[in-house]
Amino acid sequence: MRLIGKITSYEKIIAYLKDPEGNVDILTANEQIMLNRRMEAFTLIRNYNSHADAAAILMKRFPGISRATAYRDCADAISMFGDISKATKEGIRHLATEITMDAIGIARLKNNEEAMMKGAKAISDINGVNTIDPEMPDFDSLQPHTYNIVLPDGFLKVFQQMLKGGKVDLTQVVNNMAQSADPVEILEEDDDDE
Repeated sequence: MRLIGKITSYEKIIAYLKDPEGNVDILTANEQIMLNRRMEAFTLIRNYNSHADAAAILMKRFPGISRATAYRDCADAISMFGDISKATKEGIRHLATEITMDAIGIARLKNNEEAMMKGAKAISDINGVNTIDPEMPDFDSLQPHTYNIVLPDGFLKVFQQMLKGGKVDLTQVVNNMAQSADPVEILEEDDDDE
């Protein structure tokens, strides 16, 4: 992404996040520190669900920043990475899976096989791997459509001949239909008749 004209640090950071490979030299050292603070702020907001707590911890982790800067970093983090509290179902599912995978990583380091298995089960439950998807329609309650096809006598004779041979090749029927001047009428059965 190529930036033109006077741009803010925020816009440069967004451009860098969209294409880090193409924008390697776009950030100054100060802007890289700002990006690190905002990424940390997003993680803290995710973990603590409070801007006040996130700002307080951010001030401890980055000594020298003011409370106003910490709150601004929290607001910019939400603007850059999205508001977790307004996440979609898929976003929440992804976040829960990510947290569970972090827990599995900790269990692996502690050599806790039981916790790893519980984590794997939690991931399958979160993503609905072992359950029926509630968003799928109930196929048993769907009404089937019935079509009555009226064919001329010539076509009926062709079908009967095919059935006698034990094999139905519809290519011949299509070719016969193309040569025939008689139209094929397809009627959809009314729902009132049922």
